[in-house]
Amino acid sequence: MNNIDEQYIDIAIEISESAKYPYGAIVVKDGEIIGRSDDKTLMETSMYSHAELEAIESASKNKNLYGDLKGAIMYVSCEPCMMCMGAILYEEFSKVVYAATLQDSNDNYCPEMITNIDELAKYSKEKIEIIKGLHRDKAVKVLRMRGE
Repeated sequence: MNNIDEQYIDIAIEISESAKYPYGAIVVKDGEIIGRSDDKTLMETSMYSHAELEAIESASKNKNLYGDLKGAIMYVSCEPCMMCMGAILYEEFSKVVYAATLQDSNDNYCPEMITNIDELAKYSKEKIEIIKGLHRDKAVKVLRMRGE
């Protein structure tokens, strides 16, 4: 973890504050934000439109990088679910940084299928770095406010 990680996770959390549903994600590659979920999260277009998938789609469209996100970093306001982690592994991200946990989401906003991200990461072609709980308190606050 470094200061850059803190800056980027705060952007993902800011997105979650104004999104229709309280989740936000950005994709960073070569030090540049290339994808954002903004307000198109969770059931905006389908129930599978989670923040991570929207950010991946945004990066792919904006930079014409379909299938070329290898080495990118995902910053997300909440721990990726099994489906989103699968997409992150498929695209060969090198790092995931998240704030709130799936359990935090379950406790404060909506029911979640709790999975073990470390177990899922074992399916990565290359070792993937996972930074957990960075600015978790900020993200949990958003979930709690939106869950009331």
